[in-house]
Amino acid sequence: MSTRFAAYVVAIAVHAFTLAFAALGFWVIVGNPGFLLSWLLGGVLLGIGFMLRPRAARLSPAVELIPRETAPALYALAERVAASTGAPKPWALAVHDQGLGAELTRAGVRRRAVLTVGLPIWLALAPAQRVALLALACANARTEDGVIIGGARTTLAELRGALFGGGVNSSRRRAHEDMALALGAWAPRTSYETAGLLGRVLGWLVGWPAIVADVLLDRLTRGRRAAERARAREIAARVAGPEALAELTELAASRRYLAPLQAAALRGEDVTEIRRGALDRAAPRELERPAPPVTTIEAGESERVDEELRTRYARMLRGLGLLS
Repeated sequence: MSTRFAAYVVAIAVHAFTLAFAALGFWVIVGNPGFLLSWLLGGVLLGIGFMLRPRAARLSPAVELIPRETAPALYALAERVAASTGAPKPWALAVHDQGLGAELTRAGVRRRAVLTVGLPIWLALAPAQRVALLALACANARTEDGVIIGGARTTLAELRGALFGGGVNSSRRRAHEDMALALGAWAPRTSYETAGLLGRVLGWLVGWPAIVADVLLDRLTRGRRAAERARAREIAARVAGPEALAELTELAASRRYLAPLQAAALRGEDVTEIRRGALDRAAPRELERPAPPVTTIEAGESERVDEELRTRYARMLRGLGLLS
């Protein structure tokens, strides 16, 4: 049995596990509608099923969607790069004031492709490196898990956060301990103790299968995801050129573009001065570049994109100045 097929089996089992809670809760309520305990237990089971439901990817509240009519040059560039990589055409573009890369995701119930670009790195990149950034984001979008496996991952992530991410309510725990010390055997069962017992029971019933499924799903998809990421880099190198991709990788890993941006923001330099400095630093590499890659961006087109993003650059730089 191939690892891909086995991953689908595990993912379907996770979804069946979720449906089982909802179905059991509905059955408990319908089977004994006249008992309050049936409604309480059925409600808990339905709530667990609702909590574990697969979720569509959502955009971060920190990103800003850019209307097409305000950034036609950026949309045209993104669509051209996406077509070159074989990725879906971006339905919308978004920017992130603190983003340090780019990502093409399928957001919402309709799974529309949204390309998000980090403004700090975008302002610092030369034209060829900008193509490499978009190409890598679009090529990586081809490696997504899909609805079934991706939905199972969101379910397991929600469950893991619910079971292990809440921590301990220290004030309630201290109150329970003080009451138990003072009253001994006469101490009442507090809501904290009852909730803790219920949590441990649910953790045993739900937690260990989730951990096993998470580990299995990760191991079954790890090799394929690594191969697809390598394939994505090959596609990006073909589209943008290996030199531009290597420069982008080194720049993104070192983040050495952030210090000049923050210093310029503190000095009060405007976007034009900052952009000119970035291009001057990239000029020697641009002159040494060999034959043009599949997808290119002219200096004039890059300047039009900068003009479309000027107000957003200014806002981002103000934020960088505050962070410094």
